[in-house]
Amino acid sequence: MLLPQQAWSATSCVTHNQRDALAQFWLAAPDDLLPSLWASPLGEATKALVRQLHPQSSFTTEQVALRTAIGQRLQAGFQAPLALQLLLANWLFSPPGLMRIANPQANLPGWLLPAYLELYEGQADQAVAPQPSSAPQPVPATQLPQPDFGRFPDTLQELVGNRIQLNRMLGLSNLYYIDPEDQEILEELRQLRLQLIAAILRTDESALEQLWATDLGDRYWAMVRSGVQNEALNPEEERIKQQVTERLQPSQGGGFGTPGSLNAFLAAMLLFPPGSMRVDGAEQKIPGWLLTPYQDIFVQPLSAQA
Repeated sequence: MLLPQQAWSATSCVTHNQRDALAQFWLAAPDDLLPSLWASPLGEATKALVRQLHPQSSFTTEQVALRTAIGQRLQAGFQAPLALQLLLANWLFSPPGLMRIANPQANLPGWLLPAYLELYEGQADQAVAPQPSSAPQPVPATQLPQPDFGRFPDTLQELVGNRIQLNRMLGLSNLYYIDPEDQEILEELRQLRLQLIAAILRTDESALEQLWATDLGDRYWAMVRSGVQNEALNPEEERIKQQVTERLQPSQGGGFGTPGSLNAFLAAMLLFPPGSMRVDGAEQKIPGWLLTPYQDIFVQPLSAQA
């Protein structure tokens, strides 16, 4: 157990941006006291810190790692042990617009639902407002304005400096990982994947290693690990998959070591399901900065199925 480095309080954690301390508190909070703790200044402090976030917000490597780990745990559903504690901690690192819960009325308890709707869907009043009649009310086709993320960068060099799109990549990957049945999230993630692949394929191969050492690498691997490759490909995705596959085939004049092969390999990992693509002699063909994550995602799942 690590000893704390500094004291904190419910009032000071907002002014001093002590997200880590508050997140650790929620992770350790007892189940039976969660409603009363949320109704206390600790809940107000959490909401205040979430309101400070925006799509351009940046996080430390440790905070991103914690958020990713929480996203993986929440895949078990909101009835799993510690789900609410994990969710509250996750909020502290999740900007509004980049996190959404499918069917929150069914998945969240009444004491937490209004805060979620206010912070992440902008409609807290609807959680408790009485219905004007018992008859079902029609739901408008567009209830909320969609956030404007701007144009996706044409190059990876531009993308590295675009915190909005980098956070969007991570947010969509985590949302899909948690709830792959959400068709709206799936379609947005697929569109983003195509845009990312296009930027990868037009990037100078010699710049890839340096680019993958930035936050872009973390976002890319989050998308690869999300499992979106398990979805059936549409014609455009199938066309690109065939294109990058040919660039990796010696019989087609390609293969590792030929110009653009690493670009094609990075694109392929976004289209082939984990465990379905294996490179013979990978240690000799794949550079070290790609080898370990490739083996973790594509080789180990394949071995586990044997």
